[in-house]
Amino acid sequence: MVGFKSGWAVVLANILIPLGILVFSSGFFPYKPLLPGLATFDNVNQDETPAVFDKVIFMVVDALRSDFVYSNESGFSFTQSLIRAGAALPFTAFASSPTVTMPRLKAMTTGSVPSFLDVILNIAESDTSSTLAYQDTWLAQLKARGDRLVMYGDDTWLKLFPGMFDRADGTTSFFVSDFVEVDNNVTRHVPDELAQNDWSAMIMHYLGLDHIGHKAGPKSPFMLSKQQEMDTIVDTIYTAIQHQSHLESTLFVLCGDHGMNEAGNHGGSSAGETSPALLFISPKFEKIRSNLESPVETPDDLRFYQTVQQSDITTTLAGLLGLPIPINSLGVFIPGFLNMWGSGSQKLQLLSQNARQLLNIVKSTFPSATFDVESYSNCDLDKLSGIEEVQCAWSQAQILLSQDQMTEETFTHVGPALQRFSQITQEVMSSTASNYDVSRLSVGVLVLAIATALLLPTIYREFSRTASTGIFLILMVAGYGSMMFASSYVEEEQQFWYWICSGWIFYLHMRSESQVSPRKSSSRLLKMATLGLILSQRILRRWNQTGQKFAAEPDIARDFFSAQPVTLWGLVILTYMDSSYHLFSNMPSIIPTKLLVVVLPALAFLFKLNFVANDSPELLVDLPLSKITEGWLGSLSLVWQAKAVFAGLVICAVLAIVSAKRSQSIQANALFHETIHLFLITQSRATNIPIFLIFRLQSKILSSLKLTGIETTITTLIFQYMTFFAFGGSNAISSVDLSSAYNGVGSYNVILVGILTFVSNWAGPIWWISMNHLLCPYSSKEHDSAALFTFHIATSLVSVMAACTVLRTHLFIWTVFSPKYLYSMAWAMANHVIVNIFGGIGLAYLWPRK
Repeated sequence: MVGFKSGWAVVLANILIPLGILVFSSGFFPYKPLLPGLATFDNVNQDETPAVFDKVIFMVVDALRSDFVYSNESGFSFTQSLIRAGAALPFTAFASSPTVTMPRLKAMTTGSVPSFLDVILNIAESDTSSTLAYQDTWLAQLKARGDRLVMYGDDTWLKLFPGMFDRADGTTSFFVSDFVEVDNNVTRHVPDELAQNDWSAMIMHYLGLDHIGHKAGPKSPFMLSKQQEMDTIVDTIYTAIQHQSHLESTLFVLCGDHGMNEAGNHGGSSAGETSPALLFISPKFEKIRSNLESPVETPDDLRFYQTVQQSDITTTLAGLLGLPIPINSLGVFIPGFLNMWGSGSQKLQLLSQNARQLLNIVKSTFPSATFDVESYSNCDLDKLSGIEEVQCAWSQAQILLSQDQMTEETFTHVGPALQRFSQITQEVMSSTASNYDVSRLSVGVLVLAIATALLLPTIYREFSRTASTGIFLILMVAGYGSMMFASSYVEEEQQFWYWICSGWIFYLHMRSESQVSPRKSSSRLLKMATLGLILSQRILRRWNQTGQKFAAEPDIARDFFSAQPVTLWGLVILTYMDSSYHLFSNMPSIIPTKLLVVVLPALAFLFKLNFVANDSPELLVDLPLSKITEGWLGSLSLVWQAKAVFAGLVICAVLAIVSAKRSQSIQANALFHETIHLFLITQSRATNIPIFLIFRLQSKILSSLKLTGIETTITTLIFQYMTFFAFGGSNAISSVDLSSAYNGVGSYNVILVGILTFVSNWAGPIWWISMNHLLCPYSSKEHDSAALFTFHIATSLVSVMAACTVLRTHLFIWTVFSPKYLYSMAWAMANHVIVNIFGGIGLAYLWPRK
C-alpha cells in the first residue's frame, strides 16, 4: 500500500485508537450492580403458597421463533394438540435486545436484564467472567434446598453455572455446520434421565434449529424436519410424565432463547428475533383449560397468544416450584397460573411476595426514594412516570391492603393492584439507564479527538495538492458524523455509502473529462467507463437488501437467484474461471505451479458446490451440477476439502512472496492479490460470489482512469464501506454471517472461527484494501495513504462515541447505537489496524514503490 512512510503522528494516532476504544468501552459496557446473596422467604406466611410441582424439565430449542410452533406451517403437531387439549399453555416471550444466547439465558434464569457486554462474552466461548455461580437464579435456589440438577446440550450452561450440575454433557454452540450430532447428543440421554428419580431439574438445550437458520435461513428445507424432530422429543417427555409415577408432578417448559430474522440470524431487535415461543406443559393445566386454538394464523409482529417478558419465566417458575423469587429478578408472575391455587389468600401471598421482591430492587436502585403511603395517598398513575409512578402504585396497593381484611375476597380487590405495581416496576427498572461511567466515556472521546488532531497537519498537506478532493472528503466525514446521531440513519447507513459512491463516481468523471484530450474517442471511452461504474454500483446496491426499512424488499441474492439458479451457477462458474485465468497469468512459469493454479480453483469450486448441496440444496434442484454432489466427490468431508483449498492458497501466497523478494515485480503483487481474491470467494456465500466479477470490472475501469494518490485512497475507502453493505452487512448484530465461519475447522476454535467470521463478513472491504496496492502504480509515492485511512476511522469513531455518550438514555441505545459502536470497533481494530495498516505495511515491504 502506498504511503507507509508515515511519521510519528500517524503511528501515535494508530496507538491512540485502540486505547480510546478500550477506555470508552470500559465506561459504556460496565457490569450492572447486583444485590448479593440468595433470596429467602419471609418468616411470616411462608407456607401459604405450596408448590404445584416438585420437578422441572426445561427444554430450550435455540432460536425457536414463535411461528415455528404456533403457525399453520409448523412441524410441532403434537405440541399443538396439547395446546388444544389445555395441557400446554402457550405464550410469546419477548426477548429484548441483544438477542443472543448468553444474555437470554441470564434473563430466563435470573429474571434480570443482562448487560450488552454479554454480546462479546457470548462469542468468547472460553470466557468465564460471565459466570452466574455467585448470582441468585432458580437453579441456585433448587441447589440451595439440596436438589440435584442435570444438563445436556449447549455448554453455555456449563460456563454460566460451573459446578451446578450433578450430570452434564455439553456441546459447543458455535459449531454451526452441524445440524444433527449436536441434537442427537442431547436426545440420547433423555430416556435414561426420564427413568431416573434422583434429579429435580433437567435442562436440555438443542442447537440444531439455530444452526439451520444461520446456514440456510428459516425457510430452509431442513427446518420442517427439525421442528418435527423437536416435536417428537416433546411427545416422548409428555408421555413419560403421564405414565411414570415419579414424574407426575413434573413441570415441562418448552421455550426458545430468542428467534431469528428472515436471514436466519439473530442479535437485533426485529419481530422475528424478539419473539421466541414459550410453553408451560403439564396434565395439571387441563383444569385451567382456556380452549385455545392451535395452529393459528401468523400475526405480522409474530406475537402469538399472550406476550410476556422473558424475565417472567424466573418468577413464574419460582412460584410453581415453591421457591423464593431470585433476588435480582425483574420478572412478574404470569397471572394465568394463579388458578393453580384454590385459595385467594395463597394467590395474594404469591403476588405480595413478587411485589416486595421488586420493591427491594427499586429501593437499592433509588435509595433516596420514599415509599410511605401517606406521601402518595391521592396520586394519579396516569399523570406520573418513572420512579414516581412506582411510588404511587405501591401506595395504592398498600392502601387497599390496609382497608381489606385477609379474606377470600381480598384477592379480588388487592390482587390487581399488586399486579399493576409489579408491572409498572418491571417496566421502569428494565428501562433504567445503565450505570455508565461518563468520565471514561468523555476520556475515550477525547483520546480519539487527539488522534484526529494529530493527523490534521498531514491531511492539510494532502488536501493542499487537490483542494476539491479534500473538500469532498471533509463533506463526507462531516455528513457521516452528523448521521450517527439519528437512529433511523444508523439503521440505514448503507444508503449513505451508496449515495456517496455515486457522488464520487460523478466527481471522478468530471475530473477526468477536464483532463482528456479533445479527441472524440477519448471522451467516448471516458463516458463508457463512467457508465460502467454507475451501472455496476447500481447492481451492487440491489444485490442484498439490508438495513431495517428495506430488508424485506426483493433483491438479487435471495429472490432473483432462487428463481434463476441456472443464471447463478453460470455466473459462479465464470467467477472461478476468471480467478483461474488471473492466477495462471501471474504465476511463475514453472510447470508444477501452473498445474497448481489449474487444480486449485477447481478444488475451490468443488468445495463450494458440495457446501451448497449440504446447506442450501434448493439452489441445486434439477440442475446437472447436483449429479456431481451425489457421487463420491460429494461424499468427501467438507472440512478436508476446505483444508485442501486453504493449503493451495498458502502455497500461492508463499510463491508470491518468494517471487517478490527475487524480482519485486508487479506480477508477484498481482499473484498475491489473486490469492486473496480466491480466498475471499471461498469465504463468501454462493449467491455473493458473482460480485467478484463486478469487482474485476470496476478495478479495470479505475485503473484506466489513472487516479492520483488521494483519489486512489478515497476510492478504495468508499468502496470498502459500500461493498460491506452490498454483501449483506448492516449495523445489526443479526446480519453477522456465520455460514462460512467453519470452513476447514473441525471443532470450535475461537481464534480461527473469529478470523474466518471476520473475513466472511468483510470480504468486500478486504478485497478493495488489497486492490488499493495494485492501483497505486499510477499514484504519487509521496502520498500518505495510511494517514488518510487513519483520519477517516478516527473521525468516524469520534462521532459514534459522541453519539453514544449524548444519547446514552435514548430509547434505542441498546438496539441501534450500541450495535453500531460494536461494528465501529470491528472496523477500527480488525479492518483498519490489522488489515489496512499492518496489511498495508506488509505489502509495502514486499513490493516497495520505486
